[in-house]
Amino acid sequence: MIKGKKNYSNLLAFLLVVFTIFFNSIFSEFSITSNVNKFFNIQYLLIYFFCFNRFKYFSISILFVLGLINDSLLGTPFGMSAAAYMLIYKIAVYQHNIKLRSIFTSEWLAFGFSILAAYFLDLTILYTVTKSFDFELYIYNFIGTFFIYPILWVMLKYFFMNVEKIKNE
Repeated sequence: MIKGKKNYSNLLAFLLVVFTIFFNSIFSEFSITSNVNKFFNIQYLLIYFFCFNRFKYFSISILFVLGLINDSLLGTPFGMSAAAYMLIYKIAVYQHNIKLRSIFTSEWLAFGFSILAAYFLDLTILYTVTKSFDFELYIYNFIGTFFIYPILWVMLKYFFMNVEKIKNE
């Protein structure tokens, strides 16, 4: 009897997103001065990438729970991250369904639209709840996230292609 080879790429993708959520909250507790989230939002980037590329463990309910966990760890208004994650998920799945995959530039611009919508949602929630936020930080974060996407896209595609190649051998 020959055993089938297991597909670990879906599990690795899920664990990578969970790790970034806990990494962000743990290091913000220790108030490390080089907070990575000031420059780009790795969670938004990874969620869009993995939802657009149809990884198995990314469903809207899982992202909702991860968003609630992120909000409880960071102390942001409860449900803000969950709503942003679900919005990015819905946009990525819609864009995948209309076959935007053929040209990277169009995928990149669609990613920009999805994080712009997520930041607009975040700012709207923060404005209604607290009436104060650092607008400039969100602009820098959007620009950083938008321009880091091609770099991480190449790295993630290369990594998961190698995982698939190892799995098939």
